[in-house]
Amino acid sequence: MSKHYRTGLVVGKFSPLHSGHRYLIDTATAACDQLLILSYSRPEFAGCTSALRQQWLNDGWPQHQCVVLDAAQACRLGLVMPDNNASDLQQRQFCAELIDRTFGQPIDVVFSSEDYGQGFADHLAQHWQRPVASVLLDRDRIRHPVSGTALRAAPSARWQTTDVLTTQRCQRIALIGAESTGKTSLGLWLAQQRGWHWVAEFGRQHWEDCGGVLSSDDLLTIARTQVELEDKAVALASSEGHSAVICDTTPLTTLIYHQMMFPEPPPAELIALAERPYHQLWLCAADFPMVQDGTRSPEAFRQQQQALYESELTNRQLDTLRLSGPLEQRRAQLLRNVSAD
Repeated sequence: MSKHYRTGLVVGKFSPLHSGHRYLIDTATAACDQLLILSYSRPEFAGCTSALRQQWLNDGWPQHQCVVLDAAQACRLGLVMPDNNASDLQQRQFCAELIDRTFGQPIDVVFSSEDYGQGFADHLAQHWQRPVASVLLDRDRIRHPVSGTALRAAPSARWQTTDVLTTQRCQRIALIGAESTGKTSLGLWLAQQRGWHWVAEFGRQHWEDCGGVLSSDDLLTIARTQVELEDKAVALASSEGHSAVICDTTPLTTLIYHQMMFPEPPPAELIALAERPYHQLWLCAADFPMVQDGTRSPEAFRQQQQALYESELTNRQLDTLRLSGPLEQRRAQLLRNVSAD
């Protein structure tokens, strides 16, 4: 490009990052003194979490400011992230506010490979009361005939770098269910069988540290920390060449505990954390007698909790695998459905 700009912007899901994105960002890099790269998605996609996208972008363009968010991280900034299918106006308003809070200066030019670019630039120009240019690149995908949708379904070394492929393919397999449904013992056993890392439930440790009394803020801390532990496990597993990690719980479990423990609505960030996607989500049935270890609630609580899982999973339309029957039957179900490295 012959024209040079002071500040530029590239926005995308980057789910996953591929060669078309790299062409767009590299072109913008050559044309700008400073480049802001924004990435957000609601919902997120398994294998393309905000932590992974942040890593991909930081590794590729460490000289740029890369702002990568999920819905929970947006809450921490005081913003409400729109759904992916929200209107253009909602997306533009969100981006303008996000730029103001993270970049702190107007943008001179928007780079895109889709038709939204000009309207987006016009909105930013009105927002800042100054001109914002639009540069459209490879609109018809001639240089890079690929899409994130296609690569989520079938990752490809032709369009993705090795580091992106490796981390995208590392699956997070989670077991959920009411108390005393075997999820912890089954998850730990499966991790040992496959030689994978197991992400323990932070909530139990935190409950013990708090003397068995938890506040609403404690549950938010639990969900945040559980996500951090998962992200660390995926990074370690990917570096070791493993194809999955086993998660003893999910933030959805923490949200359900909040619904049962407190009359007030859960924090918006906890609701957003509970949207976190998994490659496989196993619901353990409460179909055998509860084992009371001295810390668990009565059987009525367990059945109420299980009913909430069923309701939440149905309302969210999540693809869920189910474990039922005796322990050996559940183990056999897992081995049949969870492939080894």
